[in-house]
Amino acid sequence: MKNKIKPVRIKYTANLAAGLRSRGMLPFAAIIMLMVALASCKNNSTTPAQQLPPSNDSLVVMNDTIQSEYNASRVQLDALATKNSLLDSQILVKDKAIAKLKGEVSRLKRKNRSMMASIKNDKKMIKSLEDELSDKARSFAEKIGLLQSDRDNLAKQRDELQTKYKGIKALASVLHASNFRLEALHVKHSGKEKKTARAKKADVLRIFFDIDENRIAEDGTKNLYLSIKDPDGHLLKGASGSGVTNSSNGSPLDYSLLKQIALKQDEPVKDVTVDWKQDDDFKKGVYSIAIYNGGYKIGGGDVTLN
Repeated sequence: MKNKIKPVRIKYTANLAAGLRSRGMLPFAAIIMLMVALASCKNNSTTPAQQLPPSNDSLVVMNDTIQSEYNASRVQLDALATKNSLLDSQILVKDKAIAKLKGEVSRLKRKNRSMMASIKNDKKMIKSLEDELSDKARSFAEKIGLLQSDRDNLAKQRDELQTKYKGIKALASVLHASNFRLEALHVKHSGKEKKTARAKKADVLRIFFDIDENRIAEDGTKNLYLSIKDPDGHLLKGASGSGVTNSSNGSPLDYSLLKQIALKQDEPVKDVTVDWKQDDDFKKGVYSIAIYNGGYKIGGGDVTLN
């Protein structure tokens, strides 16, 4: 009986190992064979009284049990193989994703190195431009300083020229009197006037003159100041019309009469007439008459009364 039982167990174990090897599970087959060998050794180590030959039914039951365990192991192995295949697919996908990410990281690193090199060159260029701009700024500042100095000098010259121009214009605008004539008049009770050279009969000193054309003076009313001095050199002043103005040098200038005329540019004014009357009698001697405009003497003359 013993010689029949062992070959059956060994044959079944060999078949199981071969099945497991075909499934790619050789390490698991080795484990099962080791378990069977250990069970065999345990049976052999029992006492002779305990070693009983197994029956055919026992062998069938054992074979069914082992077959069931084998089938369960195959199912489990199939499940593990399916799970392993799924994990392999997931690992493959993740490996591809990792490889793609590695490639992207490498690309970004190369791009970063290129950008760092470009930034370094840009910094050098910026530093060069800043230095150049600083030099130009200093140069411009110096030029601006010179231009400002020139501007101030030109402004000073302009002001001086304007002042000089105004002075020249004012001087050129001064009117000029010509054709100066003086006469003493005796006024009769009838109002008729008669020339006289006698101081005793003189009632009015009449002054005639022309104002020459002037191309600079602007149109408008012009003031003419008349200074009349008696034979003693005293300035004659009336109750009204006399006053003080300024001469060309700014000093006060007394006048006896103010005569206003209407002037048009570049046109003469003919036969300007001014009468001087006084409450006192005229003295014998020379009466001097001067005409002023703009602070300047523009004409004059004398008349002698006997």
